[in-house]
Amino acid sequence: MFADAPGMPRLLAAFGTAALGLAATYTTPALASFRPWSPGDPIPVFAKLLPAEAPRVVESDDGQLTAAPVEPPPVAASLTTAPADPLAAALTPRPPGVPTPLVDANYRGLDAFYRKLALAEQGKGTARASQWGDSTIAADGITSTVRARLQARFGNAGPGYLSAGMDPRWNVRQDVVVTPHGEFQTVSLLLGGGGGRYGYGGIATTVPAEGYFTVTGPKLADGSRLLMKHFELWYQVGPERGDWWASISGRGAGGGTALAESTGDRWQVVDDTTGFTSASAGAGKSGPVTFYGMVLETGGPGVVWDALGVVGVGARSFTQHGKRHLDNQVSHRSPDLVVVMLGGNELGLPVLGKGDGSEYIPYYLDAVHRLRAGAPNSSCLVITPLDQGTRDGGAARTKPNLPRAVAAQQKAAAQEGCAFWNAWAAMGGDGAIVRWGAMKPTLAWSDLLHLSSTGQDIIGQMLADAIEAGFDDWKKAGGASRPVPAAPGPAVVAPAAAPAPVPAPVKATP
Repeated sequence: MFADAPGMPRLLAAFGTAALGLAATYTTPALASFRPWSPGDPIPVFAKLLPAEAPRVVESDDGQLTAAPVEPPPVAASLTTAPADPLAAALTPRPPGVPTPLVDANYRGLDAFYRKLALAEQGKGTARASQWGDSTIAADGITSTVRARLQARFGNAGPGYLSAGMDPRWNVRQDVVVTPHGEFQTVSLLLGGGGGRYGYGGIATTVPAEGYFTVTGPKLADGSRLLMKHFELWYQVGPERGDWWASISGRGAGGGTALAESTGDRWQVVDDTTGFTSASAGAGKSGPVTFYGMVLETGGPGVVWDALGVVGVGARSFTQHGKRHLDNQVSHRSPDLVVVMLGGNELGLPVLGKGDGSEYIPYYLDAVHRLRAGAPNSSCLVITPLDQGTRDGGAARTKPNLPRAVAAQQKAAAQEGCAFWNAWAAMGGDGAIVRWGAMKPTLAWSDLLHLSSTGQDIIGQMLADAIEAGFDDWKKAGGASRPVPAAPGPAVVAPAAAPAPVPAPVKATP
């Protein structure tokens, strides 16, 4: 009866085809990755009806299905820090993390930054670090913790570089308040569209006529705002551009035209002894202006830790920059430490699936070279991706190419003369994302890619632990009295274009 129903033959044929397709995944080795269920995985559908702690179903040698208790993936022994390591022993235990010191032979990678930290500790200067990365950094979770830790010890020198408009689709900052006014157009390294010019942070924002944005500085423990004394506005000039203006705490901080025959970059720099707690910039009535960002600093002493994450980027994203443009942007900022934390979006690259993944090294080093070219005398630190997982037939496990990426990045760091921090090992290595996600409160989200704010804070604390321990060890070894170690840096590039002269102040507010 049912076979005579309209459309039933087609439905039966479809079921039959599907059944044959599923059967083929078990009879054809090449199709094994498409199997809907493998021994050891939860049974599809039925697993959803079981409690979270339900046992897994495994198949014995004689074909019988039996239950086995759930066990978390083991931590890779090669990634745990040996207790005999004196630097590891000095680190604060932060479960479930594994204390992980920096790898920096003879302090070659971080010597220049440590020297600036030593001066800041004596109240004599500012140590600036700039950390590039993907979504892990774009949320400013890890970086906000590192920033707070180092500023608590060495002094708060301000929030540093902030991308214009702070488009929340691409990045945010934890310590400032950004208020945009107008319909902004934003381009980033990920999607392109900026003609090779994306500014220091990889984001460029075009503000329409009479549009503007305001950045309010960090709030202090007593409820007041941090008093800042150094202001920079980074913007673009070119055809079809209009007038711009800037103000600090309502006082004029410059203005002029962004109209020019050819496209280029300019900087407005103002040191204000009175101090300010907020800054604004915008376009006049004559047309749009493209801004890269602002720099807000106290003038020191202390630490500035720029968070330059852009959602979705990888090492090859930095080829979107025009080389001279990026060189000049980095040269103008002149960071004392270049931190590179990339790779989380590149784990599916074919080069990582070949052999030990060593073909990925030049691919990754290209980004490091591009970021260091404008600051050849800076220190550098390579940080690996955090653990990421994938579901294979229902079971969650670490992505197979991640260990290869970590090993390749460690070799790249050694080759470049950079310090190295294994964030994957700090999480606990293989399967860590699963274990962190199972904890209460959760430390990682169910996407098996990102940490919760609590999880990010743990990683940030561990990174700050490693940096401070490395600095303390450097001081014990003689610190600033030691000869400066020779390090192969990228070729020196032409200096950045001179900042535009400060014109007569225009009206401070629209």
